[in-house]
Amino acid sequence: MTAAKHKCPNRESAATHVNWLELDRSPHAIQFYSGDGFLLDSLSRFISVALNAGDSCFVLATPEHLDGLAGLLKARGVDLDRAVKKRRYVAVDALQVLAQLMVDGKLDKTRFDEFIREVFLPLKAAAESKLKRVAVCGEVVGLLWADGKPEAAIELERLWNRVARHGSYCLRCFYPIASFSDTRQNELFLKLCAEHASVLPRQGQLRDAAAHVNELESSSGGG
Repeated sequence: MTAAKHKCPNRESAATHVNWLELDRSPHAIQFYSGDGFLLDSLSRFISVALNAGDSCFVLATPEHLDGLAGLLKARGVDLDRAVKKRRYVAVDALQVLAQLMVDGKLDKTRFDEFIREVFLPLKAAAESKLKRVAVCGEVVGLLWADGKPEAAIELERLWNRVARHGSYCLRCFYPIASFSDTRQNELFLKLCAEHASVLPRQGQLRDAAAHVNELESSSGGG
């Protein structure tokens, strides 16, 4: 699998723009991780760059990951309390969001649209950066896939793409690489990646992730 290429724009002024090299310059990226340490480090880097640039951030993660992220952000010198007070940082339980978006086990597009209006528009308005950008990262799609609902995860990614097309948003979706140990889902896996502008980690890191999947298959007796 080859990660999608995304052209970098001309060099921007660091005084007025966030360093998107740190965030990956794509509007919608999928990131795989093999452990909580890697996940939290990536989340903290992604969020700290955006907050320090004056942008707003929206995080959808499990309570355990939200707690770990808050600690790492503070360790990086981010004034998280100020960001929360100014409504530039919103962190929510991904499981609760998932329950809000699903009706009878299926993704409800109307609820998704309501969710976007209620949460994203205020975040965009609260951003202090010139371009009023919002950095978004979450585990909702990863939870759907892990729960045996890959089609729903892909559909949700398509809805996120609709949000990204409006501009001023940078979306990053996190999936545990262990969720892709079933080779019978290879076609769905490729469809999932195709819904994103870029795939992370890249190159050697992605090969390491693939090796991890193979190890999981071998240990479980999978073919």
